[in-house]
Amino acid sequence: MLYLTEKKQNIQHILVFSLTSGQRVFYLEEPQYSIGRYSTNAIVINAEGISRQHATLIKTSKNDEHFSYVLIDGTIEGDRSTNGVVVNREKIEKTELKHGDNIYFTGDVKAHYYIIDNRNQECVDKFKPNLFINSTSPDINGFANHTQLKENNIDIPSLSEIKNLASVVELSPIPIVEINYEGTITYLNPSTNLKFPDLQKRQIKHPLLQGLLEKQDYNNGSLVIREVDIENQSFEQHIHYLAQEQLIRSYIFDITQRKQAENELKHHAFHDGLTGLPNRNFFDQHISLISKNSQRYNKLFAVLFIDIDNSKKINDTLGHNIGDQILQYFAKRLNSHIRKSDFVCRWGGDEFVVLLGEIQNPDQAAKFSQRLLQTFEHPLQIEGHEIYLKCSVGIAIYPEDGQETEILLKNADAALYRTKESGRNHYQFYNPQMGVEIAENFTLENQLHQAVKNGEMILHYQPQINIKTGQVYGLEALIRWKSPQLGLIKPGKFIPLAEKTGLILPMGEWVLKTACQQNKKWQQMGLPPVRISVNLSAQQLQQPNLIETVENTLESVGLDPKWLELEVTESMLMKNITIAKKTLQELREMGVYISMDDFGTGYSSLGYLKKFPFDTLKIDQSFVKELNQSSQDLHIISAIMTLSRGFNLRVIAEGVENQEQLKLLKELNCEEMQGYLFSRPLSSEDVLKYLIGFQKQKNQFLLSTNN
Repeated sequence: MLYLTEKKQNIQHILVFSLTSGQRVFYLEEPQYSIGRYSTNAIVINAEGISRQHATLIKTSKNDEHFSYVLIDGTIEGDRSTNGVVVNREKIEKTELKHGDNIYFTGDVKAHYYIIDNRNQECVDKFKPNLFINSTSPDINGFANHTQLKENNIDIPSLSEIKNLASVVELSPIPIVEINYEGTITYLNPSTNLKFPDLQKRQIKHPLLQGLLEKQDYNNGSLVIREVDIENQSFEQHIHYLAQEQLIRSYIFDITQRKQAENELKHHAFHDGLTGLPNRNFFDQHISLISKNSQRYNKLFAVLFIDIDNSKKINDTLGHNIGDQILQYFAKRLNSHIRKSDFVCRWGGDEFVVLLGEIQNPDQAAKFSQRLLQTFEHPLQIEGHEIYLKCSVGIAIYPEDGQETEILLKNADAALYRTKESGRNHYQFYNPQMGVEIAENFTLENQLHQAVKNGEMILHYQPQINIKTGQVYGLEALIRWKSPQLGLIKPGKFIPLAEKTGLILPMGEWVLKTACQQNKKWQQMGLPPVRISVNLSAQQLQQPNLIETVENTLESVGLDPKWLELEVTESMLMKNITIAKKTLQELREMGVYISMDDFGTGYSSLGYLKKFPFDTLKIDQSFVKELNQSSQDLHIISAIMTLSRGFNLRVIAEGVENQEQLKLLKELNCEEMQGYLFSRPLSSEDVLKYLIGFQKQKNQFLLSTNN
């Protein structure tokens, strides 16, 4: 091992710690040192009573000859240590240290501060009298007594011992290398030889020394910091240019772990943790490059917004673990379809975005979407579950559908929205009309919030007639929105928005309470009691407090439960059969009647009729609309009537509008009907007139329906 001449500083600052385990010596030259028990401190003292960052040393001057150190209790930000710092028996917050100062951190941790002059004595007096001890002094005890440094329980080392300890650079675990301005190595400490055994052999060609001579013109004391990669390791090199001495000194710090951590953080910042795909941050950078390239060379590219259909249902029924596996599988399959010029990212949740770069025409985006949809035609097997994946795609083309990223994304999202509205598991290209509709829906959604808040909702009631007895058997409560700006808005326009925003829950509670109050009011006016029907939403049926809400409503209004009927659909039951069955059973036991609405449009499983406590089946109006002697609908309704008799269920035909429909339904023994033939939905005031007037017309009505 070769050791060449070391350039020593004329003034040396040394801090000697006396610990229960022995002495520790620190050679001070950096601008700042933190002292404490945390491993991030420059000087780590792991002892009882030492704070995380107990004290701080700050260099008073950049001048290598004329400086000392200021000792601060705690941090430079003002956070004090728990037990404080005592210098020469006085507790301090901040003090400039002098040679020989005695420092107490805790009872078991003490230190002494020394300043040693390696030059002749005459140079000392010109700086600060009594600040330095001459290196030629025989020992330190005389000066120590003068400054009251001597303590009975501390052994103060001699000056020669201190000077030997000052060669801590030899023992430093940090590699230190020095070369002259000719490129010859003048010093290596042992750590350098251990860490870089080929440095002596390669000399100036070694990565640590390459390029150093190009900076010789730096001023004396100039510091340059650079990173050097050697094989699979990374190092931070602090380079000091000492022009007067014609030397270049380097301190080398291994930052491999730090760089790995930084790279991991960078990867996480630009990639999705679950699927490993690029995320939105990465997407923003990539689409910016593609846009510039497409604009420069007049090329097309496509933005595809992709959404996994029914992912929420999968999570709710099979759990989020399987949901995560599905996302990973979907991402893998999606990634397998793209070319090198394409880009795919996970946008968030169950949404993904694909950039198809350098396409010749929009048809390429359509073909990509078709291939993607075909990929999921076969079921996926996960943990014993057979799952059919479906997805919807919305497509926007640059520059026709937008030249700015935000506009392209908005338009692709609008196309996706339309795809999902029209049945899902398909793709659609953007057209300008979609943007208009999206804007209208956005405005309508905001107005809907205000409508619920301002009480703009009203109820209309449509009579249900028993054609055999001529009685009004019941009334179905139908919500309407009476907007001051837009007029009367039908449910088909705002109910989907209410379900999307969650407003359906407060709206549903309002409908239930208002309908019950109105029914009770009619009874108090002396009208014959009728059953009021209220449609439940899917979200209401899943609410754990639905039973309590219905019970409290009936009790507060004073309405007998037998005059309330709640309507549900088959699709609502499928969301969670167990919860739905339990809820409906409790409602029926309470005395509330239960009706299945739109019967025949869903699965129409006979198992539902056995499992659930239905009282009524409502034949969907789609079967009544085209009803004639030769239609298949006639046979469907006939089958429903047979089923209802077998299960002892009441049947109501919806959407009856003309005499032919009435006649055919009567022939099928359907006795209860609802539709425009009998009455449109009426306001509460008009219902009162209708009920009073209907009694007078009853005999004539019975005569006409029986002919």
